[in-house]
Amino acid sequence: MLYDEDCGFCRWSAAQLRALDRRRRLELVPLQHAAAHPARPELAALAGARDLRAQIHVLRHDGSVRAGGGAMLEILDALPGGWLLRPWQLLPGVEAIVDAGYRWVAARRDTFGRLLAGSGAERPTCTLDRAAKIGRGRQATIEPAPRHTAEDS
Repeated sequence: MLYDEDCGFCRWSAAQLRALDRRRRLELVPLQHAAAHPARPELAALAGARDLRAQIHVLRHDGSVRAGGGAMLEILDALPGGWLLRPWQLLPGVEAIVDAGYRWVAARRDTFGRLLAGSGAERPTCTLDRAAKIGRGRQATIEPAPRHTAEDS
């Protein structure tokens, strides 16, 4: 999964995914490092072919790419219990509904970031290039928050 390390809400979201991904099925890579990831040359090809800042991207094991709501469905499927959602994903229109929900959240990630900052979480900020607007709203990539250790307290 490629995420934008410049977006605090995205980092927070990815940290939540890391916590849920107990079987470590997701590999989270900052999109800023995708083009130069030494162990994953296919990420460089993806970075050259797509605007990765436009929305979240998932590179599947078979080499196919899902973005936006489709990427979210892939991520949910990889998490424990995600198999329960597989039958629902086959229903007509479900991916479009998930994609619309994804776009709604992505368009408001600055607001969600401010709400998280008010809750005592790290203050998330988003620096999405306004030229990357797609459809009705900005689409984001997910990224992890910095890991806190006992020494940070």
